[in-house]
Amino acid sequence: MPKYRYKAVDSVGKMNRGTIAAFSEADAEEKLLEKGLTVIHTEPFRESPLTSFFISRRVKPRELVEFYYRLSQTLELGLPMLSALEENEKIIPTPFFRKIIEEIRMAIESGSSLHESMVQYPRVFEPLDLAIVRLGEETGVLPGSLKELAEFIEWKDDIRSTLIRAAIYPAFIILAIVAVISVWVGYVLPQMANLLTEMGVALPGVTRMVLNISHFFQNYWLWLLGAALISGFLAYLYTKTPKGQIQFHKYMLKLPLFGSIFDNIAIARLSHNFATMYTAGMTINNIFEILSEKILGNRYLERQLSIAFEDIQRGESISDAMEATGGFPTLLIGAIRNGETTGTIDDAFRRLGTYYDKEVKRNVETMINALEPLSIIILGGIFGLIALSIMLPLYDMISEIQ
Repeated sequence: MPKYRYKAVDSVGKMNRGTIAAFSEADAEEKLLEKGLTVIHTEPFRESPLTSFFISRRVKPRELVEFYYRLSQTLELGLPMLSALEENEKIIPTPFFRKIIEEIRMAIESGSSLHESMVQYPRVFEPLDLAIVRLGEETGVLPGSLKELAEFIEWKDDIRSTLIRAAIYPAFIILAIVAVISVWVGYVLPQMANLLTEMGVALPGVTRMVLNISHFFQNYWLWLLGAALISGFLAYLYTKTPKGQIQFHKYMLKLPLFGSIFDNIAIARLSHNFATMYTAGMTINNIFEILSEKILGNRYLERQLSIAFEDIQRGESISDAMEATGGFPTLLIGAIRNGETTGTIDDAFRRLGTYYDKEVKRNVETMINALEPLSIIILGGIFGLIALSIMLPLYDMISEIQ
C-alpha cells in the first residue's frame, strides 16, 4: 500500500508532519480528517533505495508466533479487529513486518476480511496459516485458531533449531578433516618427501600412495571441482522436477542415521497439522488437500498421502487407505484406526504428534552419540595414515644412518 507525506494542523493550531498509508491522496486526506487534522498538503512518499536495501524482507517464525499470540489474546479480551491490529502494530520491532500489519489493517478498514488481507503476502503467511485463519473467521473461533497456529509454528521452529544444533557437530568434524588433509597431505608431506628423496632414502609404499593421491588432487583439483559443481547442479535441477523430488525424498528416508529423523519429522508434521486443522473445524477433504501440498516437507510421503486420499474419497477409512498405500509406520496407522473407532481422531493425531516429537529428539541424540565415536575413528584413521606415511621413511633413514 502506498504512503503519503503530509502536513496538517490540529485543533489547537499545531503543525503536524508525518507519513500515512492510504490507497490514494483522497483516502489519505480522509483518514487525516478522521483524526481531527486539517490537511495542508499531501504528496506521495517514496523510500530511498538505500533505505529499502537495509530493511530486512524476512519475517522470522518467532515474530509470527508472538504476533498470533498477541492477536489471539487481544481478540479474546473483546477488542475489535482493527484495534487489536493497531495495538500489535506498535509492538512489532521489525519495520518490514510492521508495514505489512499496517497494510493489512488498512485493507480491513476498506472492507476486506483478515484472510483476504493476508493472502496478499504469500511469502510471509503460508497456506496452512491462511486456511486456519479463514476457518477461524468463518466458524467464529478466530482467537482459538490463532492460538493453535502460534503453538504449531513454535513447534516447527523448535524442531528446526534442534536439527541445526544437531548439524553443528558433524559440520565441524568435516571441516577439521578437510583442514588436516589439506595441510599435511597437500604441503607437509610433499616437502618432507622431496627432502628424503634428495637424501637418497627410498619411500615406503604407504608414503608413495599418499603422495600419489596428493599429486592427483593438486594436478586435477580444478577438473574435480568443475565435475562436482556440474554434477551438483544437474542433481539440483533433477530434484526440482516432480519425479526427481519424489525419488530424492524417498532416498532420504533410507539414509542411515538421518533417514529415521527425516521420517519422524514428516510424520510429526502430519500429526500436528491434522490435529490443528481438524480441531479448527476443517473437513477431511480440505485437510488432505493442504497436507498434500508441500506441508510435510517430504514429497514422497505427500504423494503417498494423495494416493490414500483418492481411496478415502471412494469410501475407504483413513487408516485402511494409508495402510494400502504404504510408506507410513504401523504405529501411525494403528493409532488412526483406534481414533476412527472411538471418534477421537483429533486426540489420536495430537498424541502421535507428541510421540514423534520425542522420537525426533531421541533420534537426533542417537545420531550425535553415534557420530562422536565414528568421527574419532575416522580422524584417528586419517591421522594414523598420515603419521605412518611420515614416520616410515624417517625410520628407514635413521636405520640407514645407524
